[in-house]
Amino acid sequence: MKTPIAVTVAILASGAGLGWNAHHRLATLRLTHEQLLATAAQLGIGFDPAHPGEPLNLAKRGRQSREFGEHLAAAEFIAFAQDMAAYKEAGGNQLDGPMQQRLIEFMDRMMALNSAQFKALIVEVSANPDLKDEIRQDLLGFSIMTLANEQPQAALAIFTESAGLFTDAGIGGRVLATALACWAKDDPIGALGWVHKQGGKFALLIGESTKLGMISSAALQYPKFAFKLIAELSLNDPEHAIQSVVDAADSPQQRSATLAGLRSYLATVTDDAARELVASRVLHGLASGSMGDGFEAASQWLNSVRLTPAELVNFAAGLSPQPKSTDSGRWIEWLGTALPPDQAGERIRIFVSIWTQNECEAAGLWLGSATDGPAKNMAIRAYAETVASYQPEVAAQWALTLPAGDERDATLKQVLANWPKTDAAAIEAAAAFAKENGIE
Repeated sequence: MKTPIAVTVAILASGAGLGWNAHHRLATLRLTHEQLLATAAQLGIGFDPAHPGEPLNLAKRGRQSREFGEHLAAAEFIAFAQDMAAYKEAGGNQLDGPMQQRLIEFMDRMMALNSAQFKALIVEVSANPDLKDEIRQDLLGFSIMTLANEQPQAALAIFTESAGLFTDAGIGGRVLATALACWAKDDPIGALGWVHKQGGKFALLIGESTKLGMISSAALQYPKFAFKLIAELSLNDPEHAIQSVVDAADSPQQRSATLAGLRSYLATVTDDAARELVASRVLHGLASGSMGDGFEAASQWLNSVRLTPAELVNFAAGLSPQPKSTDSGRWIEWLGTALPPDQAGERIRIFVSIWTQNECEAAGLWLGSATDGPAKNMAIRAYAETVASYQPEVAAQWALTLPAGDERDATLKQVLANWPKTDAAAIEAAAAFAKENGIE
């Protein structure tokens, strides 16, 4: 069985273990002692069992001098991996004090190497006849992945030259994923250019998750270019990529940049259905994120970006009442003024229905204090129709507050249709309500 030596831990930490979650934000992570040791603990390479409550000292240590020769660095690297494997094979599932100290020093040493030293290290590791192949693969992968976190272009150059050394496709794929995501965060067009130029050689290693990682990383600083990556990376699931761009916009400033990127991108989309799909997905996400800022901040942002009528419709469709929020009523009022009456009514109806289902009392209290007008009337209709199935008398009272006319008549009929008829008393009450209001 393969030994989970420290280099394997580091590979997992910088690749699958730390990066590829729902938001694919690998590029924002950098290898640290804390990250590596936390992952080591999860894999059973833990702390001293004699002192389980004692925290490990992870104070940042001074980088070791880069004057060490590359040959010495490679020797240290190989010796550490072999010793760690032997330690594990001897039953050492917990790292004692000396091994903990050595692990920290080892990571310091690795993170101090420059690209030339990494390249020399790889040459020596690949040529060493005493290494087991599985350890060799781990060492090579860890070497390039460590470099990729800080110097992704250099790491990709070395990987391109040394790709034949990686017989484990999983390790090679994680190296590319890390390097391309980190590069895309600072230079998405450069990373895309590399994929266009070199991607054909590594098509089996550059999968959907690697492309999504590039897009979400680019979106953190350059959402405009993140949309360009979506267009050019031939994704199997572009909707997932669109969502990753929206997820990266977690402040008003980032949402403004994402909206600007969306507008530029949509200008290049010729298919009407595709354009509407992208617009709706992004604006729904921006609406949801804006609600998290609170109504005051969100309304200020909306005033600054000046959504077009079509954008307003998509933005409004993304609004949904937040649990325990004091802003739900204000959003209903906003819908009543921001949208044309025929569109506002339907959005208010949906919003109030959801709010009433989740927080009936809060919705009712707001109705009692809301300003009279078309928005309140539509909210009353939605509220009455929603509560009629369990509080029909309350629903009837609210319906009767509507101005006489077609809307009130339609609401009264819907209340009657939803009226529970579980026993004789309920049936009698429903019949009395129908007779009183002239409903057949």
